[in-house]
Amino acid sequence: MNAQTIDLVATKAVERGALRPPSEQHSLLIRVVRNCPWNKCKFCPAYKGEKFSLRSAEEVIADIRLLAADTANHDFRAAFLQDGDALAAKVDDLLLILAAIHEHLPNIERITAYSRSRMLINRKVEDLRRLKAAGLDRIHVGLESGCDEVLSFMNKGTTYAEQKAACLRVKEAGLELCCYYMPGLGGKRFSEKHALDSCRLISEIAPDRVRLRTCFVLEDTPLADEYLAGNFEPLSEEETVREIRLFLNQLEHTETELISDHRINLLMELRGHLPEDHERLLGIIDRYLALSAESKALFTTGRRFGLIRKLSEFEDSAVRERILTRKLQYQPRLPVPQNMLF
Repeated sequence: MNAQTIDLVATKAVERGALRPPSEQHSLLIRVVRNCPWNKCKFCPAYKGEKFSLRSAEEVIADIRLLAADTANHDFRAAFLQDGDALAAKVDDLLLILAAIHEHLPNIERITAYSRSRMLINRKVEDLRRLKAAGLDRIHVGLESGCDEVLSFMNKGTTYAEQKAACLRVKEAGLELCCYYMPGLGGKRFSEKHALDSCRLISEIAPDRVRLRTCFVLEDTPLADEYLAGNFEPLSEEETVREIRLFLNQLEHTETELISDHRINLLMELRGHLPEDHERLLGIIDRYLALSAESKALFTTGRRFGLIRKLSEFEDSAVRERILTRKLQYQPRLPVPQNMLF
């Protein structure tokens, strides 16, 4: 790296967004758009108060050149296009950006992005194929639910039918598809319908992967306002696990990979390929459900304090003692119900 390049890196900052999927933790982050074009989902705290805007291809490519000037970035093998819906950018701009990534960062082998169903349904299959040919490999789609009542209440701005059509379009284009399901998003009122309708949607789409993202009511979100107004009743931890079991049980004949890779999920060891791992995954859930009420509460404490990640760790008596000690030391700032993060 010559002196001119070092000076360039030192004086110019690459623009980055705040979020990425946990599965992209080892990916190079390249911001294509700013924030989310929808930004109205009641459960989501991200981008609130922030205006959506497109970045020009020239801006993004300038960032790519800066990233390439730093040799530390040459070790990355994957890139993630930020923010909430990278496919909101013009197709021609995306093609230029993808070409620049491969030109300046030739070690990048995989490129992925978030996109919304409503955006994808407006994309031609041929355009998606062009993006794949240019190097886009995977699209992450936050379905969250297949229940129209839940989608409407949460102001997702889409429907079961639209989500199905959008995801099938991605698959038709040959792109890898990763979908997200939010256990608990229907609250107590719609829990069963949320699970069953979501399972039906996933079965009809058969995405490459399904990732779980447990619904928590977060402070300063419209969903918190609904909770305080008595319009939304969150599930308990156990009720959430039972909902996941109902969802998973109906996926018995669907070919996909189920992944619980976010720390917000209680049972992070839920990972396997369906249908072959179906019974093993149900067995993990049933091991948790077979615990006494006291043990369930202690396990939940260990998970929420980050002291353990798996049920198997909870079998160690020394680990349980450490969790109990931490629980006795904890003084909550406010008395709040389960699945509330205030």
